[in-house]
Amino acid sequence: MKRNRIITAVLSLTMILSLVLSSVVFAVDYGVDTMDTINRDAKGSITIHKYDLTAANNANVDTTGLTANGKTDDSAEEMLKDYAIKGVEFTYLKVGGVIQDSDAGTVKLLYEIPKALQIIIGLTEESAKVIESKDYYTSNQINDALAASLLDNTATKNKLEEYITSGTALNLTDTNGVTTKTDLDLGLYLIVETKVPEDVVSTTDPFFVQLPMTDAEGESWFYDVVLYPKNQTGNPTLEKKVRNNPNTENIITDLDKETFVSERDEYKYQDTVTASEGEDLDYYLLSKLPHITSSATYLKVYTFKDTMSKGITYKKDTVIAIYDGIDTVKQTNVNNVKESGAVAVWEESDGRFRTVYDNENNTMEVVFTAEGLKDINTKYSDKYIAVYYTAKVNSDDSVLTGDKGNPNDVTLTWKRTSEEYYDILTDECIVYTYDFDITKEFADSKGDSTKVKFAVKNTTDGNYVVASGTEGVYYVTGRTDTMDDATIFSPASDGTLKISGIEADTYAITETATDKGYNLLKDSIIVNINATTATITPTKANITGTQSKKEVSVANDGVIQGLELKDTVTVETNAASATVDGKNSNMKASETDADSTNASVVIKVINEKSFNIPQTGRAGIYIMTVFGALLLVFGISRMGKKEKVTE
Repeated sequence: MKRNRIITAVLSLTMILSLVLSSVVFAVDYGVDTMDTINRDAKGSITIHKYDLTAANNANVDTTGLTANGKTDDSAEEMLKDYAIKGVEFTYLKVGGVIQDSDAGTVKLLYEIPKALQIIIGLTEESAKVIESKDYYTSNQINDALAASLLDNTATKNKLEEYITSGTALNLTDTNGVTTKTDLDLGLYLIVETKVPEDVVSTTDPFFVQLPMTDAEGESWFYDVVLYPKNQTGNPTLEKKVRNNPNTENIITDLDKETFVSERDEYKYQDTVTASEGEDLDYYLLSKLPHITSSATYLKVYTFKDTMSKGITYKKDTVIAIYDGIDTVKQTNVNNVKESGAVAVWEESDGRFRTVYDNENNTMEVVFTAEGLKDINTKYSDKYIAVYYTAKVNSDDSVLTGDKGNPNDVTLTWKRTSEEYYDILTDECIVYTYDFDITKEFADSKGDSTKVKFAVKNTTDGNYVVASGTEGVYYVTGRTDTMDDATIFSPASDGTLKISGIEADTYAITETATDKGYNLLKDSIIVNINATTATITPTKANITGTQSKKEVSVANDGVIQGLELKDTVTVETNAASATVDGKNSNMKASETDADSTNASVVIKVINEKSFNIPQTGRAGIYIMTVFGALLLVFGISRMGKKEKVTE
């Protein structure tokens, strides 16, 4: 009996223990002492190599054969070494331990997931295995939930990027695109890409890593995990265009204005334009906003810096519009932007941007405020943003005439979340204008050139030139449709006449008065100016992500200082030319800049003396009296001869 009682007690204890241990953790944090396949005292490491998949694909690099197994891949590193991205930050967080669970004879690994993380990725409490008040899930459950949650990619990424702020950031990837963290405790880690340089448009989806990992063959554990996540990259675009402002009143006569404007190149936005001094110009800066996927790819800076040549003055009327496409961008200016079909129209008073003017250097910076950047980041990924403004061509010697023209540069500087990684694009457009260099001479070198007068009509537009000036030097200020309001130009005493700031068109120069005793020109002088043209190639951003770290500073007003261009715009110029009365004419360089050739159309006007004609009055009577007396003497002489013959 005693032996039976002992056996019964042992069996009862065994049953109790089996019940207790039916959910026992055999390897909490890999922690049993015998028969361990894992060294629980070991430390792990994570190494991440970051590559630009966009650039690699563009270069036809075939990455289809590459597989991710958590180990070093020498062939991948060699294949993608030219496409490394530096300046990427990953943040890691150990979210929990890994246990081996045995339940009624079913043995498997389970992973601890905290409550907040469960909610983000969509794990339910009902599907969790609760052990010691902690929720555990299988890797399949975790992977499936994460994949489903990332279907709403932006929302989930934003939540995970916020969640992992309690984690630890790895060093930014270096010039080889590599970052490493050693001496890590074993367990389950969440890794999120939290900062990117300016060219990265899509972060790697957040992922989990188990330390240690089982090798691909399923035969052993390894503790140093090497990862090769790839980024999609892309950059914004930038272009600057200019046109003559077609809203100026009274610029066209005897022509249908709407047809005229639609057919004339100067009323279309383009890289170069010819304009008269005193004229208003329309400008736009157009950029396709880059792709934005989550807060890690948010734009932190997006600044346009526009630089005008000294001959053009900002009118300080900037308006910004955002479009789905570019169909209407080029038919719009500051006057009709609200009717252009834009997704959004911002004025400076709205608080989404501010303009910073530097009058000394003739620059304008368009700086987006925090509110403006928030709207761009959350609403306008991949849309087009246009900055419209107008400027006036000065009516003075600050305007450079000729082939060098008046260049207007713009740069776009942007950064995302990686602290000191900026990039910059630049584009340019050029405004050309010209001079009439007229010399007035008299055939006998005795006339007074200040008595001479000219009127100038732009026969292309059908209006007369208006200008201001004295002593033979004039600067164009505008135009008029009536001769009565036109400027009458008069040379200086030395016969020189300069009319500066003429756009490239066809003109009729009519001499309306000259000095006494000289003949006016019979016909108007017809002058045709063929404008300088230029092919302008803007810079393109480097999409390989190998840009250098730059020393920059951002002032309190958002203006960026110390950032240098990597590349410059290229300009290929075709020179201006002119004809006078249908024949090629000489053009000379600018008087203020000898490098600006073909600035002035050289015209010489010579007045000849009038013909002498008989005069009426007292002098004529004297002549007739003398002539009559001579006839009388001659008659008397003839009569005397006749009488003598008769005798």
